[in-house]
Amino acid sequence: MSGVNQDNNIATRVTQLQNELDILNKLFEFTSITNAVSDLESLGIQLNAFLVNYFDLKNISFFIEEEEFYRIISHENIESPYSFEFKNEGEGIWHILSEGKPVNLFNEENQRMYRSFFEAYDLFELNAQVLLPFVYQGNIIAIIVLGEKGSEEPYTEKDLAFLQHLIKFFVPVIHKFGKQKEKEANLIYLQKTLHNISILYNIGQAMNFIDDLKRLIQIILAKAIQTLGAERGSLMLYDPSSEELVVKVVYGLPDKEFEKKINDGHMECTRIKIGEGIAGDAFANKKAIITNLGENDPRFFPSEVSRVQSLICLPLVVKEEAIGVINISNKKEGKFFNQDDLDFMGALANQAAIAISNAQLYELAITDSLTKLFIRRHFDYLFEMEIKRSTRYKHPISLLMMDIDNFKSINDTYGHQTGDEMLRRISNVIKTTIRKIDMPCRYGGEEFALILPETQKKFAKKIAERLRKRIEEVVVRTDENVEISPTVSIGISNFPFDGKEKDELMNYADKALYFAKKMGKNCVAEYNENGCLLVQDEDD
Repeated sequence: MSGVNQDNNIATRVTQLQNELDILNKLFEFTSITNAVSDLESLGIQLNAFLVNYFDLKNISFFIEEEEFYRIISHENIESPYSFEFKNEGEGIWHILSEGKPVNLFNEENQRMYRSFFEAYDLFELNAQVLLPFVYQGNIIAIIVLGEKGSEEPYTEKDLAFLQHLIKFFVPVIHKFGKQKEKEANLIYLQKTLHNISILYNIGQAMNFIDDLKRLIQIILAKAIQTLGAERGSLMLYDPSSEELVVKVVYGLPDKEFEKKINDGHMECTRIKIGEGIAGDAFANKKAIITNLGENDPRFFPSEVSRVQSLICLPLVVKEEAIGVINISNKKEGKFFNQDDLDFMGALANQAAIAISNAQLYELAITDSLTKLFIRRHFDYLFEMEIKRSTRYKHPISLLMMDIDNFKSINDTYGHQTGDEMLRRISNVIKTTIRKIDMPCRYGGEEFALILPETQKKFAKKIAERLRKRIEEVVVRTDENVEISPTVSIGISNFPFDGKEKDELMNYADKALYFAKKMGKNCVAEYNENGCLLVQDEDD
């Protein structure tokens, strides 16, 4: 009997040694996997492939904890993998998982356990048979979900023992790569933050040096679109007269000619009532809105300009008052706007709101409320600066002084409302006729002045005649339904041909103006040291 027992003991020992050798071989394979990867994602791919091959699995998924949720980083044969996520509720199955041992989800009668967990997060399509929790210092840092074997046989105690070795080996590896990923994410976040701060700083600097508000807003929109990886953007301002939001600037439209027409004010986009659509909602409640539903969002207001798949909309608020909204739409590559985008745009919107508010206050200070042309004080300053610049660079300047003929009689006969409407209409003609570099001013009641930089007198004559003819075509309807058309008389002087000082040039242009009045009105005259001359009515 002793010989038989001895043989049994030897057989048992051989089996133990064989099992230990198998484990050592597997540990060697584990080491090979570890040495072949450099990050968490590639580790997940390699580990999944190993387990699929070892057990002939139909499917497998590797979950990592990120921001309180467990999300898939690698998988095999899982449909819509990134729709699956779950949270550590600290009860039920989580008590079992926290022990760091493989959890067989089927009992001896082959009935599924912990159904409430799978129902709560709709995880049945994972076809989970065994869960492998990786626990580091009490925290479940990862979970591998093993699916059904190809043979459809249940997992054995030997399988679970092997998986326990796998868990023990890979816990520190997953922790190391997890920390590495965290550091890389922090580095990316810091780099992005520095980039965003740099952009905000540059915009802040631009606010100090760019006096063209539309150009500044275009720069702001361009930087926002670039940083967020979006397609296009727009800025809307509140119009108190109609209580609507009006598109003032757009950027990123495929049709650049169409974009330019909108930005130049030659084409008006859809107006939005306060509280209407996403932009109206953001304005009314002074709260930013992110929607990644695009036109499927029930709040969405149809766009005549472009189709919208995703949108981030922020109110422009100054001293607790909303003045407009900024919209960035269509994140590229089908991506969605997120909280990081919102944080950056919040800072950008604050800068944009300050810039716009300052520009609006400045505009109120330098423009006439009725005609929206420069006031006399600002005109005097511009003229002084332009003379200094032209003296330095030896460029000519032409000055036009313009007066509405018989304006007092029009006011007395038809009332001041008719007179105001006539001033507005003439101002619009001036603004749409002159160049961007020209500087128009309401100099007095019915008197206008225009600085024409880098313009010789012969070209100033043509501009003056063009203005006179277009103003003559204006028709104003009075309250009595009478149609009246204004005429103007215009005087011209030139730097340095006629004079080199502001007051001198103003005086000469004024003399030419009153010479035109004397010669019958509705005409243009130029100053000449030998006497003012009427400008011939030539075709443009």
